[in-house]
Amino acid sequence: MATDSGPRAAARAYPRRNPMTFAYLLIILAGLLFLTKALTGSQADHLKIAISTNPHNMAHKPLTVLLASPLFTATDSGPLSHLLIIAGGVGICMAALERHIGAPRTAALFLLANTLATATATSIAAAAIHSGRYPAKWWNGYDYGISYGVLATAAAVTPLVPRATRWLWAAGVFAYPFVSAQWFGLLPNFATIGHETAAAFGLGAGFFLLRRGAAAHSAPMPSTTPTPDAATPPPAPSA
Repeated sequence: MATDSGPRAAARAYPRRNPMTFAYLLIILAGLLFLTKALTGSQADHLKIAISTNPHNMAHKPLTVLLASPLFTATDSGPLSHLLIIAGGVGICMAALERHIGAPRTAALFLLANTLATATATSIAAAAIHSGRYPAKWWNGYDYGISYGVLATAAAVTPLVPRATRWLWAAGVFAYPFVSAQWFGLLPNFATIGHETAAAFGLGAGFFLLRRGAAAHSAPMPSTTPTPDAATPPPAPSA
């Protein structure tokens, strides 16, 4: 009997092999549909501001926005951006990481990267707004989405990329945010700073976790054969 293989079999096995990633994809798609189909334009704008990790919200309700923001992908992104971020970053990179280091560590990496990147970016944004380098409207503007955590995940899988193209992959991850960066003298917009922070964290965490896992798998198993106790004399021969 022929075995079922190919893209259809891979698609059917995807939820079983990557349960956390699959659940997160469903959450992202549900959030995208909710913002674009279920809400009016003004309602969606109100929700986007409410979940944004801008300096104002981070000063008043940091935990709420840090947890809510990664549940919704940006609705103003084009099809190519959605393909790269959702399909590539979550569907492929997060799934690969989940299979290699497990769901809890993958989720922890994602959330820690998002938190660190957000804290860094909003701190710089607050200082730049007060000094007049950034527009004042950014104090309470839009800044939500999954991209900080996704970029960290994409950087974290660098050790899984073939050695010949590994650093080309990493360079591409770090270069991606600069494609749409805005510049204020030598200072890029704070989202770009957040993305670079997330990528740096993800790269370091990926090498640490994946190499640690590889070392654990390659460590020799302890012997289960009992060894004689040197302090115990052998039994006396029977007469």
